[in-house]
Amino acid sequence: FYAARRQREAWPGAYVAGDRGSEGVFSLWSIADNLTIRSLNALTRGGMISGAAARKLAETWSERLKVKAPSIDTPILSLSGGNQQKVLFARALASDAEVIFLDDPMRGVDVGTKQEVYWLIRAEAENGRSFVWYTTELEELTNCERIYVFREGRAATRLEGEAIETGRILQASFGGEHV
Repeated sequence: FYAARRQREAWPGAYVAGDRGSEGVFSLWSIADNLTIRSLNALTRGGMISGAAARKLAETWSERLKVKAPSIDTPILSLSGGNQQKVLFARALASDAEVIFLDDPMRGVDVGTKQEVYWLIRAEAENGRSFVWYTTELEELTNCERIYVFREGRAATRLEGEAIETGRILQASFGGEHV
């Protein structure tokens, strides 16, 4: 336990799954429980989880991501897919993670939800957080400052700034220059 704790403190990271059904949500839990699970260290005082602190954290991030639900006590599976995904983003963003890994996180999410989350990711990046983003949706890549296009298991091309264009990404995917 001690070694695991030290490792988490040395490099805090979080993961947002694209396949929320099999990798993301804890299906029997509420919104609050799903949202706060990554933040248990910060919510623990004297070996006990502070229910009040957990509730406040869940309410704050649920409101910030505009999760549409009657309350944070609502079972997560009663939410739409987009709102479930917002809870997964909230879980990562509410944590102390400096680096957040996104694994095709917007697959099956409506356009409005995507725009809300993109705005929040940009704001968090401006505050110093880093995002490593795997995606199959080209339009998402315009949110990135730097892109590595992988081909045959290795980084084949790096694009930055104004060079990030759909045409260049596609060209790199099918045989562009090597990094």
